[in-house]
This record gives sequence, C-alpha cells and structure tokens, in this order.
Amino acid sequence: MSAHAFLALGSNLGDRLDTLRRALEAIEAIDTTNVLAVSNVVESEPWGVTDQPPFANAVARVVTSVRADTLLAALQGIEDSLGRVRAERYGPRAIDIDIVLYGDEEWDSPELVIPHPRAAERDFVVTPLLEIAPDATWPDGTPITAERAVHGRITRVLGPVPGYGDLTPIASGAGAHTAPLAEGPWVEVSSQRFNVSGGLTYAAELRFDAAVLEQEGIPYAWDPVPPAEEYNLYLMSRVYRLLVPEPLAARARALLAQVRSAPIVPDGGSGEPE
Repeated sequence: MSAHAFLALGSNLGDRLDTLRRALEAIEAIDTTNVLAVSNVVESEPWGVTDQPPFANAVARVVTSVRADTLLAALQGIEDSLGRVRAERYGPRAIDIDIVLYGDEEWDSPELVIPHPRAAERDFVVTPLLEIAPDATWPDGTPITAERAVHGRITRVLGPVPGYGDLTPIASGAGAHTAPLAEGPWVEVSSQRFNVSGGLTYAAELRFDAAVLEQEGIPYAWDPVPPAEEYNLYLMSRVYRLLVPEPLAARARALLAQVRSAPIVPDGGSGEPE
C-alpha cells in the first residue's frame, strides 16, 4: 500500500543546490518511490548552533510503498553517501533528510518520530511544505500553519532544485525573469515594509521597480517573496526587498532613481512643454 510522505532536505556545506539535486535523485532510486513535487529552495538562518553557514532547504512530496522505518534507513544511507558526518547536533552538514509526514501515520520510537517533533516550529520546513501542499494537515486533521514557525527563519528564495523545475511551483522569490537565482552575492536596491492596515498600495511601487529592472535585462529576486504572494500575509509586518547581483547594483539603483524622478506625462501627452 502506498503512502504520500513529505521529506525536508537541508544543506549548508559545499554546493548546496547540487547536493539537494543528488539527494532527490537518490530518493527517486528507492524502490517503489517517486518524487511528486518539490518546493523552491529557501535559504534559512541556522539555529541550535548559529555560528555556521546558512542552510539551503526544500521540501519534497513523495509517494512510496516503503514502510516509514525502512524509508528512514534508506534516507540515512543517502545522507552517508553524500558526505553527512554525524558529529555536532544541529551543526553544519552536507545533507540532512527528515521525514516530516508519512500519510496519516504516527510513529513514536527511539529511532523515528512522525510527525517530525520540531517541524511545526521551523520556518524552513513549514513554509516550503505549504508551498507545495497548502491544504496539508497533521495526522489528527489539524491544518498545518506557520503560526508557530519562528525558528530557522527564511531569508531569501533561491529558486528550484536544479533539474526539478517541472515539479516546482513558479519561484515566488525569483520574480518574473527567466534567469534562475544562483549562489553568490545579491544586494538590495529597493524595499518596503508591508503593513496589513495600509493595504497593498506599496506593492505597485515595488512591482514597478521590478518591471523596470526586467525591461533593462537586469536579473532580480524578491526577499523573502514577492508582495501579495506571501504564504500568510497576516502573520506579521515584514520588509520586502528587491535584490540584484552585486556587480549590477549601482546600475540598477541609478536606473530606478532616474525612472522615479522622471516627470509624469498625462495620457496622450508628449512630455514636452506646450
């Protein structure tokens, strides 16, 4: 009998996106197991041990006929094959793969606890999970929400796992350009704080800035996600930022400043004085 499972993947050593790709390929190689959907990769703040590089995280939805405990053993074997060293708890790791949910089953043993006991508190688990399964519930039927997800806060969206774009929602952090987000320094060129009571008026301004950058061929990204595409707009006030690759930052800022300072021309006007 098959079950749908949600797996949380994370990496903060080496080529993180490539490691996630290799992990997903190995998961698909498990007998009677298929990957159905993969979230966008998000970058998150380390927690538990904070003095370490940021993590790249994703959540995958799989269908499998493998029992949960057997699946766990297979996942641990994948971790070992990809260079996982089990040293410091919550410390740096090449790859980490956790079973968050396995159908509606509940497990509680020294080796395996399902649902994952700390999943509900982790932004880097809950947010990607809700991206690919917005109606997901815990085994008791309670909806999964981000209300308790205050640890491991997401700082930006890196885009799809390489090779898994077809199974990934349109990258909510990648804007409307075709270039996928890559590793490297990205810097802010425009920002605005969201306030529920203020409505989404400001979103038009930030989206206008994004359209200007796109028209000029400057790749951009949203941090944490585009305005009005938040997973839950009512969680908190949040600053939204437009990012561009560091070498293009000066050009982008100058372009936006020029466009913002241009006089508004009435419809049908030439812009020239009468």
